[in-house]
Amino acid sequence: MTENTELSIIIVSYNVRHLLTECIASVIKACRDIEHEIIVVDNASSDGSAEAIARQFPQVKIIANSKNSGFSAANNQGYKISQGKYILLLNPDTMVKPGAVKTVLEFLKASPKAGLAGCRLLTGSGRLQPSIINYPSITENILTALYLDRFFYRNRWEKTYYREGPLAIDIPAGAFMMVSRQVLGQGPLFDEGYFMYSEEAGLSWRLKAQGFQNYYIPGAQIVHFGEQSTSPRESEMYRMLQASKLKFYYGHYRPVKAFFLSLTLWLVLLSRLLTALPLLPFRGYGRLRLFWLTAVHYPSLWRRAAVKT
Repeated sequence: MTENTELSIIIVSYNVRHLLTECIASVIKACRDIEHEIIVVDNASSDGSAEAIARQFPQVKIIANSKNSGFSAANNQGYKISQGKYILLLNPDTMVKPGAVKTVLEFLKASPKAGLAGCRLLTGSGRLQPSIINYPSITENILTALYLDRFFYRNRWEKTYYREGPLAIDIPAGAFMMVSRQVLGQGPLFDEGYFMYSEEAGLSWRLKAQGFQNYYIPGAQIVHFGEQSTSPRESEMYRMLQASKLKFYYGHYRPVKAFFLSLTLWLVLLSRLLTALPLLPFRGYGRLRLFWLTAVHYPSLWRRAAVKT
């Protein structure tokens, strides 16, 4: 690619070779009329992902890490060698639908005060997925712990996702996020203190603090299969998710609010543990073990996050 490259697509991959090749094929098809480059950062996959991409897509730039450096650090690696005026961060377990990339790109070109822009996410069967993330809320954590959040948010959620025009939001879902290089400015793309999860929240917060507004673009949509590379290590990844949330709380809020956000998040974990008990005969021991281990480890994760800040 040349200095006139309009868009750099960065894909961080870990042991999802089949999905990754399909994702790249969909990107190439969707970006036929866009001067673009595709950068794959492979985090030490053991399934031959890097070799497969080199064979099937010789035009793709590949960084093959010798160890799993984490999602944030790997994206930063891709960003360092990228040349595009705009950056698309795309998960490997996605399939880009026609027009999605161009729709978001054209919106950013016309919106100099836009920060991150996301799109509508669908499951493989065509159902809605969460595409918008709100900044943490004590009230929402309590409602989630009591299983009341779906009654308060569900209808509004569906109406929001099928609206016609762009919507100013807190955080776009990390499966598809586009941003202008000019908006990002100097320095790394993500805070590498987040190994995985909550990195998009940190970046969204940073851009908002600089006066930019993040957006959801409903006219663009992709299929997101979800959690394909993390499912074999579900317990570890779930604990990492909580640790990342705690890091975000204590890194961006006053100590008192961070404390109550952390406390109410623990209530969510405990409520999931309690409701997993009667479902044991139907869903097996795995889900109970997941919530048990996470709830047990949570206090140490909490202390660590509070001390580091």
